[in-house]
Amino acid sequence: MLDHYNMSIHINTAAAQVLVEQRKKNGVISRKNISPKSLSECFLTSRVDDDRHDTGLLPEGCVAVVMEKKFTYYFIRYPELCADFRYFDTEYRNFPIPRLVFGFKYMPDAHKVAGCSVCVVKDERLKADTILYRYPFSNVNGNGRICLGNNALPVYKDPSRLHTLAGYILRMPNNNDHYSKDNNRLHAEYRDLLEQMKTKTPSHYYTDVLIESGQTLKDFLTER
Repeated sequence: MLDHYNMSIHINTAAAQVLVEQRKKNGVISRKNISPKSLSECFLTSRVDDDRHDTGLLPEGCVAVVMEKKFTYYFIRYPELCADFRYFDTEYRNFPIPRLVFGFKYMPDAHKVAGCSVCVVKDERLKADTILYRYPFSNVNGNGRICLGNNALPVYKDPSRLHTLAGYILRMPNNNDHYSKDNNRLHAEYRDLLEQMKTKTPSHYYTDVLIESGQTLKDFLTER
């Protein structure tokens, strides 16, 4: 026969400590310190319901999804190694680009994208430790956030269509905002970089242009 007892949990937020106190019917009291992680795992593994949390149909190329109370983060590998670039009034059709992964901060209730980010990854099968490089173009700040300016983003009632947003963003006009020649090994100004790379293959970025950022894909997927 199992013993019956009352249990109290005392949480010290300042010290990140959890004290579990068990008081049995015979008056015996036992106390034990456990880690916050152990307490969390206890709650998560004690569910007896059959609730399911379906992501729904994912966007093409989606490599990770993070679901929070207000936002869902979709991380999508861009399938192409070229894009139609526009720098001020100059159009670069089928311009070669390195391998990109986009992150979209999506609001399920409002069907809107609240933020976008992008990183340059090594062109390989993606892993948590896949190397990241500095973004060599413009309109992206140092932490990967995309500056959209006055450009309005489409409404996505069906998040499975979010994979189309990456191409939409790449087609936006480029200027010199957030551009730095220190983000490419050539130390070239933006127009010079575009002119030099327009006839090259995407592999030239990895041999001649890109600079490692010191981060990995795991860092990008966990950035908020």
